[in-house]
This record gives sequence, structure tokens and C-alpha cells, in this order.
Amino acid sequence: MSWTSGRSAGLPLEGLRVLDFSHAAAGPFATMFLADLGADIVKVEKPTRGDGSRYMGEPMLGPEESDYYLALNRNKRSVLIDLSTEDGRRLTTDLARESDIVVQNFRPGVLDRHHLGYDDLRQVRPGLIYCSISAFGSSGPWRDRPANDIIMQAVAGLMGITGEVGGGPVRIGAPISDFATGLFALVGILAALHCRDDHPEGQHVEVAMLDASIAMMANYIPSVATMGRTIPRLGRGHAQIVPYQAFPCADGQYVMVGAFTNGFWRRLCDAVDHPEWKDDPRFTANADRLANREVLMGMLDEIFLKRTREEWITALTEADVPNSPVLELHDAIASEQAVHNGTVQRLEGAELDVIKLPVVSGQWNMPQATLPPVMGEHTDDVLHGILGLDEDRIDELVATGVVARRDKKVETAG
Repeated sequence: MSWTSGRSAGLPLEGLRVLDFSHAAAGPFATMFLADLGADIVKVEKPTRGDGSRYMGEPMLGPEESDYYLALNRNKRSVLIDLSTEDGRRLTTDLARESDIVVQNFRPGVLDRHHLGYDDLRQVRPGLIYCSISAFGSSGPWRDRPANDIIMQAVAGLMGITGEVGGGPVRIGAPISDFATGLFALVGILAALHCRDDHPEGQHVEVAMLDASIAMMANYIPSVATMGRTIPRLGRGHAQIVPYQAFPCADGQYVMVGAFTNGFWRRLCDAVDHPEWKDDPRFTANADRLANREVLMGMLDEIFLKRTREEWITALTEADVPNSPVLELHDAIASEQAVHNGTVQRLEGAELDVIKLPVVSGQWNMPQATLPPVMGEHTDDVLHGILGLDEDRIDELVATGVVARRDKKVETAG
């Protein structure tokens, strides 16, 4: 039984193979979801240290398997190939010939110099979908600059609108630039697959982190780009909707209120025992509330300090006003709804929990995910199973340093 048919029977991408050169976060985030959907992901890593994310964060299953790496690489196979060698490039080209999709997030031009760029590999694999992820794009004045999530949050303007009133810019806690880029890459790949019947020659899909990051602020672009507005840092508030923020309560906890329509605003007026505000011209419409934000927020801050968070959640829920407690992550994943949804899944073969693909279909069910691969765990499996190399040839490639292998670890966390 093959790797793909054994793990992904019935999944929508079953039978597709992805040659994955990506590392760190954006690319692996995309290929992880392709793997969840049934694709066979062959992760090509450097023989010496592999994917750099193996050492980001806290080591969990071993010194080369950090929590960061484990979070983004389930259901994949790892092969170690030295792309700087002629034999390594030849092996990788042969793997591309047996693949449907290539994903890479090196700086522009790196794989071209190794003769593994789109124009090279499309010659050996007609119909290839080749996805390139870069910081700033394949052309332009910033093409060759190094960048990562925190650089992108800064240069794309995300940090510029995040932070307390009067304070400095603040990084968003999640690596939103990385993950947004990965999701756009996933969209591009799936779109290319969808139109492959009409475009059997394949295509090159490109995603720049800069573009993906700015796209996360789509709601602000019309007023900024067209009208020249600036977006202030508002801490717990929102630049376009009032009231739409967290309020401190009597017990020191915060309750989030999302009165994003006039209907919800009117219900909130009743919930806070100020029905007269519904007809107050300062607050009638959202535009009025935006113009009078400071006055309204001052009054609401005083009101919410009079009751505990749970008391407010009860009152707001009874009034049908969108609300929630502000939870720490450990509480969020333990909430009754997250548990019901199965938002977090246990990986097969270890006491290790990760997010699941947040998509549900009536046509297919997700099997239990497999552990992210130990570095080089599948070198023999890939070279023999896909390329048909015999044991002697693989041993020769190992001896000359073209490829490397590691034995599968059996110990688990704890």
C-alpha cells in the first residue's frame, strides 16, 4: 500500500504529490493543509540542519523537533538532499518529474540558480503547478531583501495600526503575515488545480508576503488609499465601528462587546440601562458614534466597571448583543465550543496536540494526522518508492553526502 493511498483514501487531493522546498512558516502552513486534504507532501530539507523551524521555539520530541516545527508539518515525508551538488539537483529534478505541485519560499532566483526554477522544472513535468512564496515579490526594488513575519508586520502597516492610544506600535501576537501568506498560497494552488483541465500546461503561482499582509487590512484600504486617511492606534477599540471593543469589569476581567450594527447598538442601550441613548443624536448611527467616540467610551467604561464579567455576559447574552470573555489561549482551546468542534487534534503516535484543518465536508472525513517527520526519516522511502533507486545506489548517495537519512524516533513527549 502506498503512502498516499494508505493515509488519505477518499480525501479530495488523494493521488497528488507535492515537492515541498518550503521552510519556516508560510510555505509549511500551506503544504500542511494540502497534506490534510490528501496530497503526498515530500519535504526536501538540507542534509545538515533541515528546516530552520525545527529549532524555533521549544524542543519537544527532540532537539530537532521544536513546538514550532511540529505545529506546521504533520502528514509529510522528509528527505534530505544537498541541492548544491549535481547529483542532488538531478535527484530533485527526477522527483519533480513525479510531482504535480512544487512549493518553495526561497529568495527570488535561488532555485533558478540550481536549475530548479519554474522554467526548468516545467520542461520535465508538463502541467506542473509551481508556487513561489517570497517576501516582496519576484521583481521590484525590494526583491532581494531578507524578511520574516515581524519585518512584514512592520513594513506592511499591521503594527502601525496596532497598539494603545498614544502608545507605540505593537506586534500582533500571532504570525499573521506568515499564515496569511500561506493561506493565499493555498488558494492559488487550489485555483490552479481547478483550472488545470483548461490549462494543461500548468502555471506559476506567486504570493508575496507584503501583498498578503496588506490584504489583511482590506477594510481600511478605501479610506486610506482613496481619501488619504490614516488609521490611529486604538488599543481595545476599532477605527471604523463603535462600540466594538473590550471593556474592563468590576472583577478586573474584560468583556468584549461587538455592537457592529445599529440594531445591536440599540439592544446594548437597553442592556446597560440607558434606553435614552437610542434617540440621542450623538449616538444614533455608527458615524455619529465614531464622531463622539471619547464621550461614549468614557460613559461605557464607567458602566462596565459596575458589574463582574460574568454578570455582563449574562446581561448582554439575554439582550442578544454579541459578546464574549477575553480569553487566554489555554482557555480558548478548552472552551466547550472549541472542544465540541474538535479545533485541536491529537497526533497519532505521540502525546502532542495541534490545530486541525478548520474545514468540514459532508463528502470526506479527515483521518487521524501523523506526526511531523524526523529530519530525513523518509529519504530511503522516497528515493526507492518514487524514483525506484535500489539500496546500493541510496547507500552510495549517502556516502558521498548527496543525501542523508535519519532513523525514525520512537520516543514521544514526556
